[in-house]
Amino acid sequence: MDETQRDGECGGAAARFAAVANDAAAARNATLEHLVEQYRVLLETSAVISAETDIDEALAKITRLATQCTNAAWCDIYEVAPDNDDFIVVAYYQLPELELDSSQWVGTVYRANTFFDLQTCATERRAVTLYRDDPAIPAAVAAELDRWGELADLTVPLVYRGQLIGLIDVGESRSLRRFSDDEVGVLQAIADQAAIAIVNARTIKRLEEQAVTDDLTGLYNRRHLDHRLRQEVARARRYAQDLSVLMLDLDEFKHFNDTFGHLPGDKLLQELASIVRGEVRQEVDVVARYGGDEFVIVMPLTPVGDEDVGAALAAAERIRAAVAAHAFEGWPGRRDEHVTVSIGVASVADVGDLAVPVGTDTPSDDASTSARAAAVLLAAADKALYLAKRQGRDRVCLYES
Repeated sequence: MDETQRDGECGGAAARFAAVANDAAAARNATLEHLVEQYRVLLETSAVISAETDIDEALAKITRLATQCTNAAWCDIYEVAPDNDDFIVVAYYQLPELELDSSQWVGTVYRANTFFDLQTCATERRAVTLYRDDPAIPAAVAAELDRWGELADLTVPLVYRGQLIGLIDVGESRSLRRFSDDEVGVLQAIADQAAIAIVNARTIKRLEEQAVTDDLTGLYNRRHLDHRLRQEVARARRYAQDLSVLMLDLDEFKHFNDTFGHLPGDKLLQELASIVRGEVRQEVDVVARYGGDEFVIVMPLTPVGDEDVGAALAAAERIRAAVAAHAFEGWPGRRDEHVTVSIGVASVADVGDLAVPVGTDTPSDDASTSARAAAVLLAAADKALYLAKRQGRDRVCLYES
């Protein structure tokens, strides 16, 4: 071999070595870039959880970030129902090009035993991957993947202090691919942060509910009643709207307590609260325990006239009749005790002190004015209740100025 040939071969070897080195460097750079992107997503996820006060919005952003970091087509987050048998979709995101309405999935409930990946992930608390070309997957699972158009799926658990909070799932329908160990790891890291977000949101919601809820009946407490009544009075006066208040009191409750004891008396109040809730408009009327055996119902946009649908007098009469017909427990195991209630009804239209200013927004119509007006309306309902008691109880009376 002459010198020229040797130089040529050495040059070729050097070129091949350089090419291999360049390929290796490019692969390392790509890997590093991918890791940097994953860490960026984790930092952004943490920032979202720290900054976002709306849990629904936070979880929606997390699904977007999870889709991005795993290069998936969509992502959904499930929360485990209290009985651990159902999964509830609480957030969903898919790539815009899929042209799906993601809002339709939020709130959907799935039985745990109907989805192999969800059930396995929840039961074994580990990441579960499904690939459509895997010959080992059961026919039923393959059919389910085909139904949703999934070619690859990855599910990881949301666990907080050993308790299963939910699941996060990413899927791919564009092409068959495999999820790398890095992608599984970063999705699990996102899941851990999402679990913390859900637990924190539950805690905050529970504390907020405790702050406004009566411990015994589960109704709103006196503090929240005062706040909401001031709001509703201010709105009714400003926009010239109807507003009625019902004040309800058990008849001869002291006699019931003296006969059967305070524990049955507490149970009676709890059942009474349930009856009242069932006779008013959910998410509209405000039902609160005023104190002892007294309850107050605030009914926005409701006149007193019993000729109107949903009117205050008609609602009061429904409550009175429902309570009178209900059999309460007195002696243990015996539901044969009947009690009655008296109800007073008052409306802003019938209380003269609330007539000015109506339909205007004047400087005098401030928080202190609304508080005084609310007190006047509540006092009017109390006077009507006292009249019902005087007239023989088990009746509804309207305030008359």
